[in-house]
Amino acid sequence: MQRRDLIIGLAVFSLAPAAAQAQSLKDLLNAAQKKRSGGLSETSAASGLREALSNGTVAAVTRVSKTDGYWGDSAIRIPLPKPLATTQAVLKPLGQSALLDDVHLRMNRAAEAAAPVAKGLFLDAITAMTIKDAIGVVRGGDTAGTDYLRKTTTPRLTAAFTPPMENALQSTGAVDYLDRAIRRNRLQGVVRTDARTYLGQYAVGLALSGLFHYVGVEETAIRRDPAKRTSQILRTVFG
Repeated sequence: MQRRDLIIGLAVFSLAPAAAQAQSLKDLLNAAQKKRSGGLSETSAASGLREALSNGTVAAVTRVSKTDGYWGDSAIRIPLPKPLATTQAVLKPLGQSALLDDVHLRMNRAAEAAAPVAKGLFLDAITAMTIKDAIGVVRGGDTAGTDYLRKTTTPRLTAAFTPPMENALQSTGAVDYLDRAIRRNRLQGVVRTDARTYLGQYAVGLALSGLFHYVGVEETAIRRDPAKRTSQILRTVFG
């Protein structure tokens, strides 16, 4: 709002009753603030946040679900469980770690195969965000949206991720290889459940951590990098 318009407005409502003056002044200042902020409403901010998180989650899922999405990325590669990794380290110089090496690779391949199931759950959670939640996330830190998704989707993601992860572990041969590695290296005292359950529970948690890592990377990029704001609403909210 131009200064001249503000002055005229103030002059007009100065003749009105006090209560009306107070409300008119509030409306006038709100209008001025809205104009200065580019007309950004809470609804627009929420829409921008939802778009940013949708873009970020789709990009993250696409990234980790491709071949070598986990295995070829040192930031999120899933290590063997510590007792198995220790045995692997001992056996490797002796040229006898092939079975555990294969379990390690196949476990990461299973995570890559299972990752796409997360996409729909992420998008459902984003759609269900209230305006209050979204505004809080917009005003939060670089990964506030990712933290919100981690809090609201982890139980459902774990439940949804476990069957495809266990199936992928079975189909990639990781379970059979682990069974053989357990027998050959006498690790029955370390792996106290069946190999499918043991690997599944362990791998699901780390696979989700890797996925959230890249959701956070994408969210941070949208907040900080103008080139990542590919729509007008994103430029308005995060510009």
